[in-house]
Amino acid sequence: MNGEDAKPKSQPIAALTYLLGFVTGIIFLYVEPYDKDEFVRFHARQSIVFSIAWFAVNIIFGVFIAVMPRALGSILMFFLYLINLAGAIFWVFLMYKAYVGERYRIPELADWAENMGF
Repeated sequence: MNGEDAKPKSQPIAALTYLLGFVTGIIFLYVEPYDKDEFVRFHARQSIVFSIAWFAVNIIFGVFIAVMPRALGSILMFFLYLINLAGAIFWVFLMYKAYVGERYRIPELADWAENMGF
């Protein structure tokens, strides 16, 4: 838990920051009174960065699938399916970690979110 316990009231809100990706992340980042709760702000920032990274991976794979020959495109489409399945499972895992009050950090993305300044 990194030595920080979240207030029980803020735990469900922190889990909700992941619900609709960057949309709910932005909403809870700036809505009163949650904009002053550091636990909710942490998960909101991480939700924004995670959903943008997931979207970027989908766009990159989509472009490669579109320009590759059919056989290679089919293989990439299968890998994209596996990546999306893993991403969905990880997304639920992040929601669970926020709900139980743990400040789980995605190794590279959490650092990026903290350095973005929002």
